[in-house]
Amino acid sequence: MAINIDKTLRLPDSEIQNSINEKTGICLHHTVGGTAKSSFNWWLNDNRMVGTAYLIARDGKIHEVFDPKKWAWQFGLKWEREKKIKFEKRFIGIEIASEGGLTEKDGKLYCFDVVSDRTLKNPDEVFDYKKPYRGYRYFDKYEPAQIDSVIKLVNHLCNKFNIERKIPKDYLAYYGEKLENFKGVIGHVNVRKDKSDPMPDKKFWEKIINECNLVKTSISKKETAVKLLTEKEIDDLFENNVQQINKMHVPAGSMIKGLIMELSFSSSPTYIKLKDAVKNGHKVSYEFVQGDPGLVFRIGTALGLKSVTEDKLEVHNG
Repeated sequence: MAINIDKTLRLPDSEIQNSINEKTGICLHHTVGGTAKSSFNWWLNDNRMVGTAYLIARDGKIHEVFDPKKWAWQFGLKWEREKKIKFEKRFIGIEIASEGGLTEKDGKLYCFDVVSDRTLKNPDEVFDYKKPYRGYRYFDKYEPAQIDSVIKLVNHLCNKFNIERKIPKDYLAYYGEKLENFKGVIGHVNVRKDKSDPMPDKKFWEKIINECNLVKTSISKKETAVKLLTEKEIDDLFENNVQQINKMHVPAGSMIKGLIMELSFSSSPTYIKLKDAVKNGHKVSYEFVQGDPGLVFRIGTALGLKSVTEDKLEVHNG
């Protein structure tokens, strides 16, 4: 199957890890962004060495943004450092340009968790999963040209790097560290509970499986017991967070306090540990402790925070 790969968008060495590594896996993602170029520009300027080797534009064009033998951070795992680095190094990432999960309000759908005229979504471009999946029922539908390119690229990479043509049998399930040594094709959802990419369209996945000759492989889904916080640990966490909030600009600290309260009162009680608050400022770092990591972004965004990442919170100044 012929494949055309565009190399005009290239991340500089300063934005990738330049070590050459054996590749034994492929991971599919989608960007939650506008165009492939806009996602590339985001990676170019984030100074975090985040990105995937490939971006697939809405017209199906395949962009190779760095040598797939090298790597950048693509998973955002909370695993032990040595273990997660080993995992990151051996997977080639493919991002599909997409607006991702959609928010419904008053019978209309919006992208980026923002309700506005600018984020209103055309119903013809929507995939409906019919029930909630990782916080969303509706998703931006991939273009047929993108799906064709995913198939071509997965086949190309499996051949080039001799990657095993396997996929977890339940490809929409979360497995976490059970995939530590898995060799084959996975989705971001398989290693992160708070992620919903690629979208849960079984027709999409089955087309990939059939046309890339992937073998569905059973993986134990027995969950390790989660140790819940004790009352004392929650109290200690509260005291720590109050100390960090008190360092911040008062209105900004109140916003962060509101977020923490909303998280703790949610149906899946969620806790974060604040640290490194900017004195009289509007920024604070945090560590995820327990609950649903996706709630931090969703509730933080709903409360109007300026920025919510996997380890930092920022409130608007003024």
